[in-house]
Amino acid sequence: MRSHALIALACFGVLGLTVPCAAQTAVPGAESQSVSVAKKSAPQLLAPSEPQPDEAALPAAQPAPPAAQSAAPPTEVKTEPYATMRPPVPMTEQDPAVAEPQGAFSSPERLMEWMSNYRNRKTPSRVPAAVHAMEDYGLFADEEKAWFCTGFIAGVLGSNPKDGPALIPKMFPMPDKEQAVILRAIAYSGRPDWRELLEKTSKLTPLRRPLIDDFLAGKRPILMELPLDHGGSPGIYALWGYYVATGQYEPVVRIMQALRWSKKKDESGFSFRKVFTGWGHDPSAVEKITTGGTAKWTLASYAERDRALLALYRAEYARQPLDIAQPLKDVIDAAEIFEAERIRKDQFGAIEDAQKAQMTNEAGMTKGATAGSIAIATGCVAASALGQAYIALPCVLGGALYTGAVKLAH
Repeated sequence: MRSHALIALACFGVLGLTVPCAAQTAVPGAESQSVSVAKKSAPQLLAPSEPQPDEAALPAAQPAPPAAQSAAPPTEVKTEPYATMRPPVPMTEQDPAVAEPQGAFSSPERLMEWMSNYRNRKTPSRVPAAVHAMEDYGLFADEEKAWFCTGFIAGVLGSNPKDGPALIPKMFPMPDKEQAVILRAIAYSGRPDWRELLEKTSKLTPLRRPLIDDFLAGKRPILMELPLDHGGSPGIYALWGYYVATGQYEPVVRIMQALRWSKKKDESGFSFRKVFTGWGHDPSAVEKITTGGTAKWTLASYAERDRALLALYRAEYARQPLDIAQPLKDVIDAAEIFEAERIRKDQFGAIEDAQKAQMTNEAGMTKGATAGSIAIATGCVAASALGQAYIALPCVLGGALYTGAVKLAH
């Protein structure tokens, strides 16, 4: 019996040595099979594999669902969400002159650039969007810019006899105060049907009925009849706005009429004897100087960029009376050699001299301050219309600081 027990123990020992060896040889084979499956399934972007039941246990005619073969986690595809993707810019909008997408004006500078190029690449369909951008960027809240925009809108309406009326309703809604810009533009457009258009627009502007009635009754002048001797600078801005939109010369010739109040090249110091004869009886004297200086400088500035204006100036020089022809000759000479800046300095100096004279009495204090502010802001309007939007900010700040300094002195 003892021998039988020893034989049994020996058998169990041999069996224990054999089982671990078999286990070690089975592991590498299983690992190799797992790697092979992973390499095969990776390009298909399948979901992570789960333990599968024995194939024999599955029904023979039950294919895998289609969704399970193509579904992938959302994080596997790294694409930009559609909501943040910018639509492609149409080919017609890729020109530098109209670089903005249809109906969009991303900044005041873009808006002014588009306006300054409008007459060369007319796109009336964008004008309503431009009008809303003018209001959004605060152009209607500033007197000088508001009048320039008024003239521009008027020019668009006047030069589009068929499509112009359809643009007006698209310019609304508009705040009640700023509605005056659109109403004036309709009256200033020069269209034969401007009265009918005002009546139709009155439904959109019920609170501005008094302004509409004034235009219809002839109590307010139209653009080419605006008086330049009393508060004429806003009229200068509106006339330039009309020209920028249309390229027509009639507004420019009208601006020339204000040259009679500008400083002549051969005049030194404060020598406007004709204007200031009877100083106390002419409270608009500083306004005349400001209007004349504004006209002279802007005429020279525009001609520096728009050389076709020089031909107009030379033709008008022979037709105008001496008090207009002489300063117009100064404009021609300065524009030919690109020295409009010299005219600006001369005219600004003349305005300052006029202010000093008028500020000798308390009643003229406010008029002088206002004229100076308008004169400085004129540079902003003219520069922006010429595509020099980078000048706009210093001009506006200068005008504001100037007015504030005068009030502090007062």
